[in-house]
Amino acid sequence: MKTHNILSVIFLTVSFSVFGQEHPNTIKKISVHDIYIQTGFLSERNTNLTLADFKTLVPQSVLLKNNLTDFSQSGGFGLTSNTMFSVMLGIKFSDKQKTTYKANPLLRLGVSYFSGTTWAESLYKEERTPYDTLTSTQTGQTIYVDSVTTENYSMNYSSEQLLFYGSLIFRTNPEARWSIFTGIGITAGFSVIANTDIYYNNFGRTETHYPNDNTFFSSYYSSSYNSKTEKHRNKNNFGASTFIPMGIDFRIGKENEFWKQIHLFYELRTGINITSVPELRTITNTNIQHGLGLKVSWN
Repeated sequence: MKTHNILSVIFLTVSFSVFGQEHPNTIKKISVHDIYIQTGFLSERNTNLTLADFKTLVPQSVLLKNNLTDFSQSGGFGLTSNTMFSVMLGIKFSDKQKTTYKANPLLRLGVSYFSGTTWAESLYKEERTPYDTLTSTQTGQTIYVDSVTTENYSMNYSSEQLLFYGSLIFRTNPEARWSIFTGIGITAGFSVIANTDIYYNNFGRTETHYPNDNTFFSSYYSSSYNSKTEKHRNKNNFGASTFIPMGIDFRIGKENEFWKQIHLFYELRTGINITSVPELRTITNTNIQHGLGLKVSWN
């Protein structure tokens, strides 16, 4: 009888001990909740390199060894646009008690590919000489015809870049059908291809001028056109940027559980880009990125 009572006490003690030590379920500190796929365009302010820069980039160029002292610069302010593609993961953080995940902030990590950063320089020279003088037998009006020869050199440095992406995002209610977001982000990476292209062409034409009128007519010599091209490979460069993302998010589904996980979004990023070119120097310019994307979310 005593043995039976002792075993009963031990069983009850162990049972209360086990159940008494049971804790509520906790979650991980961070967890992946979204995947983003985005495509769009990156537009940046033109960076006009000098002739000396291109001679440094491609000292082996045959075309740039020509005498270019009489040529004028034809480049100016402008924007270039190239395609971009990004794949990102959305990571949420838990609260202090590790019982639920917070809506803000959201950490996005991924990779981006840009089809090209382009810097250019253009030079031209025009030579004009009298070609002929025509006099009308009916009106006596004199018409002047000039022979014009034009030479152009175009130089382009371009690179395709693979960048690692990170941003901290703050959103309005992500459970709503529509939401907006903003934040701050950075990228850093390197070029996978870097090239310098040199183009040369010259052509001749005649210009007919009427002295009492501002109009004239040009006629090109098809046989006089001449062109040459050089393509040179450069060392890979390093790129980095900081930007401010802003966008709008639309949840496709309202009732269906599958479509409620699918989102469409538009995002605009304004930032500052830094590129370190091994043959030259570090170059800074501004850029604008914008594009459409697809997001898949899960709890």
